[in-house]
Amino acid sequence: MIEGLISDMGFKAAAYACIAQFDNVIPVWGVQREWELDEFIGYSDDPPILNQKMREPIERDLNELGKEFCRGCGYCLPCPAGIDIPNAVRMSLMIRRAPVLVYLNDDCMEKMNNVDRCVQCNQCKSRCPYGLDTPVLLMVSWIDYKTVVPPLHAHDPIKTFVLFCPIFSNA
Repeated sequence: MIEGLISDMGFKAAAYACIAQFDNVIPVWGVQREWELDEFIGYSDDPPILNQKMREPIERDLNELGKEFCRGCGYCLPCPAGIDIPNAVRMSLMIRRAPVLVYLNDDCMEKMNNVDRCVQCNQCKSRCPYGLDTPVLLMVSWIDYKTVVPPLHAHDPIKTFVLFCPIFSNA
């Protein structure tokens, strides 16, 4: 079974428990299938309580994402070079954590190719409320995208699906 972005049941419960500790926060769960929504709704009937075991994967993700995680707020826009900055910066995560075929269409590839037009004006960096070095993150993501999604696979969606699908990969 192919899962969503949070595939580990324990981590799903941890995510719910983490959000539930704040009275003024309403979660908006990014789900792709009805059964995923049912899981989260089930937590409202029997809410998990955040404990140390649940905090471990959260801390691990915080350390992994660190200060280089774009939240996709879009405050960096508009880009004078026409780059879709939020999506381009987050592409490295998306091609690993979401259905990869979504990011192999001509439109997406054209948008990623626009990253080459960055003139390092730093307007995006000065607008980022999280203090991210957006031009550097753009270049890192662009290099990663070109490495992970080689042109050979861009023209063969079946090979790419097999390459990235958790059912077929050893990852």
